[in-house]
Amino acid sequence: MAKIDVFQPMQLFSNDPPDLSSPAFRFLAEGDSWFSIGTLNLLANSNLLFEMVFQRSACAINCASPGDTLKRMSQLNTDPNFVDLLGGRRARFWDAILMSCGGNDLIEAVQSPAVDGQGKAVPPALRLLLTRDEWGPASLGVARYLSDAGWQTFCGYLQANFDHLIALRERGPSRGQPIFVHGYAYPVPRPAGAGLGFGPWLFPALNAYAIPPADGGLVARELLARLGTLLAATAADTVRFPNLHFFDSAAIALEPAQPDASGASGDWVNEIHLTKAGYRKIAVPWAAAIEAAL
Repeated sequence: MAKIDVFQPMQLFSNDPPDLSSPAFRFLAEGDSWFSIGTLNLLANSNLLFEMVFQRSACAINCASPGDTLKRMSQLNTDPNFVDLLGGRRARFWDAILMSCGGNDLIEAVQSPAVDGQGKAVPPALRLLLTRDEWGPASLGVARYLSDAGWQTFCGYLQANFDHLIALRERGPSRGQPIFVHGYAYPVPRPAGAGLGFGPWLFPALNAYAIPPADGGLVARELLARLGTLLAATAADTVRFPNLHFFDSAAIALEPAQPDASGASGDWVNEIHLTKAGYRKIAVPWAAAIEAAL
């Protein structure tokens, strides 16, 4: 078994490009910080791609950037390399497309405020959390804090962008090739950012909506579980989203972080990103599932 060789698009376009003819598998990768940089401490930094191992040789051209959302990564004006390599002027055949998406979209949606910059109330359909006055009965559990209308908006948004991703694939030489997407492990909301003011992400958002700290972890778990269910259902719709494959990362046992830890804890290097060991626990079985499908 060998680790995947990961290259940046600029290397592919350089005067000394990597040899992509030798590896058994050639991937085009795109995604959020689970594919790129999750902490400014580079000695502690890793990602899912770096920890993937395959029985046969594999390489990936990685277009991912920290904080990317599905919308940004599929738009030509914000990620020209990915779009160009998948279905544009410099497109080529890829054995598969690897995607890390949905997580940053969810974080961005959780951070949507109840009141906008002009002091106007943001309707529940445009946010995932409810204000104290909007909370449902306690019998609903942590679902009482969540906006059903906002979740439906999020579902429509995410699947519409998968429509766009499928369309990009179908217009290039990788037409019909598999797209592999992963779910996310369950983070613990806590005051642990990535450095230099980046993050935390969930912790302040939950506090802004006055969600009791005892329920914060359960709210985060519910939202990430819903995201996993949504991604699984999207992949299961083989008519609308052909050859899209979902890997349930939440099924992998990880050591959770301590709620009061402000730095690395358990398998987590900060609030929403994993340590090298944490990523490896997910990356190895995901790579095995990808190789089996190919």
